[in-house]
Amino acid sequence: MKKEILFYFILAFLILPVLIQAQNNTLEIEKVPIYDVIVMENINIPATYNFTIKNPNNYDDFFKMYTLFDAQFSPLSKQSVPAGLETSFIVTLLPRESLREACGEGTCKIQYYLKADKTGVIEDTIPIRIFSIDKIIDANVPVSISREDTMLIFNITIKENINFGEIQFTFDSDFSQIEETLSIDPESSQKIELQLDTEKLKIAEAGDYEVELKFFINNEYEHVVKRNITLEEFSSIKTDESSKFGFFGFTKIITKKNEGNSPKFVTIEISKNKFEHGFTSSNIEPTFREPSGILVLMKWQRELEPGESFTIEVHTDYTIPVIILILIIIAIVAIWLMKRSRVIVKKKAYRIKTKGGEFAIKIVFFVKNIGREIKNVKCTDRLPRMVKLYERFGATKPNKIEKEKLVWNFGDLMPGEERVFSYIIYSKVIPVGTIRIPKAVLSYINTKERKQVVYSNELLVMGEAEK
Repeated sequence: MKKEILFYFILAFLILPVLIQAQNNTLEIEKVPIYDVIVMENINIPATYNFTIKNPNNYDDFFKMYTLFDAQFSPLSKQSVPAGLETSFIVTLLPRESLREACGEGTCKIQYYLKADKTGVIEDTIPIRIFSIDKIIDANVPVSISREDTMLIFNITIKENINFGEIQFTFDSDFSQIEETLSIDPESSQKIELQLDTEKLKIAEAGDYEVELKFFINNEYEHVVKRNITLEEFSSIKTDESSKFGFFGFTKIITKKNEGNSPKFVTIEISKNKFEHGFTSSNIEPTFREPSGILVLMKWQRELEPGESFTIEVHTDYTIPVIILILIIIAIVAIWLMKRSRVIVKKKAYRIKTKGGEFAIKIVFFVKNIGREIKNVKCTDRLPRMVKLYERFGATKPNKIEKEKLVWNFGDLMPGEERVFSYIIYSKVIPVGTIRIPKAVLSYINTKERKQVVYSNELLVMGEAEK
């Protein structure tokens, strides 16, 4: 029994170090993805990883990596790793088209082998992610623009961890074209600012316009993105009005122009009273007429395309009405000349100085007969309030003084005969503001033995200004 125990003890002592050595006799693999995304389309941009191989053994080793899958794999040459040290290198993996289609979109693990000279073969996998190009490149072009915009600004984003390097980019639309080289880092964006053709925008109709974005990638693949941009509707109807005047009439010109970017229905309205309407004509017959009381409303309607204009010329000829009006005026003037007063009465007022410093005004009358002989000429005037009459007169003294009323009787006046007379009024207190000198009344008997009455002018005389 003791011999058996001793045998097993010796056997364990000899085998255990070998087992421990066999357990540690391997290489440690550490892999960090640099670019771990592959494009589903036929673009030869491989996934890239940073590999680190650690050798915990006490001897140098050499290894080679390979895969049995349909993929391009590098490096193919042997690598060395010294005893107790590590070595780092870049591994690239590009599944061929058949393998990409077999994997489909999403994460796919590609099996590979690391065959070391001393430590044997290690089996491992490399995870890659496969996406179609339209899920990797995103262009968030605005859905709409307005005719006032001068720039089109949007971002192009690489949404996944893949390095496209330099991309030849082309943007083509009705309002802007550009071709430039882009260099966008993985999982980042680049702003694109395009100058818009403002002249084209102003004349373009509202609606959807297709834009095309082309990405030429890796000098081998062209990715085309098409978007619709809506040019927003802009309404603007410009109205110009002018008039041209003739000898006995005028023409009114109204123009409406569609300066917007969509068709618009416009209406031109002109109202004429029924009298004018009878003498009015237009270059285009109204769409319809609407009588309303003494007015007639004329309307012209038309749909205008963008940039189109519509002009109406309405001519009103007053030749016949003007002739009738002139005849009426001549008749009225003739009647007025026949009936107008043949006596002129004017009144003037002058401020005068007094020894005592009173406020005094001299009122002067002018009476002239410009017609035939008149009889019983009588002039009546009234004094303003707050003043007194200075009872010294010139050559012509009133025939009657009755409180505030003065009366002159001139008898008969021959044609062309003129009378001038005056009187003075005063006040101990200087009035504030203005003094109103009322109209004088002149009456007489004309040649037809009819009594006529004529009034003089009314006067305002300044007193003392209000404080």
